[in-house]
Amino acid sequence: MDIFAIIEKFGIPVAVAMAFGFFIWKQNKFIQDTLMEELEESFKRLEDIIIGLINAQKKLQTDFGRELARLEGSYRALANTINKLLEKDRKRDNK
Repeated sequence: MDIFAIIEKFGIPVAVAMAFGFFIWKQNKFIQDTLMEELEESFKRLEDIIIGLINAQKKLQTDFGRELARLEGSYRALANTINKLLEKDRKRDNK
């Protein structure tokens, strides 16, 4: 239908109301399609970042546990060496 025919038949207020209705329909369609798709992509990116951070934290905790066990073994070896040296020194002082 031609816009001038609508204006002639129904009047300007009805034609403007129809134009606004069409505009609102197009705007809602844009929001539902395009913006929701962009929001879902953003959510997916944030979800991937959070998963990556959780994995990194778990890896750091595992690495920290291994490093702590290695340091504990080193400290035990150092303590054993010091104890042996002190024991030798005591034996030498007792003679």
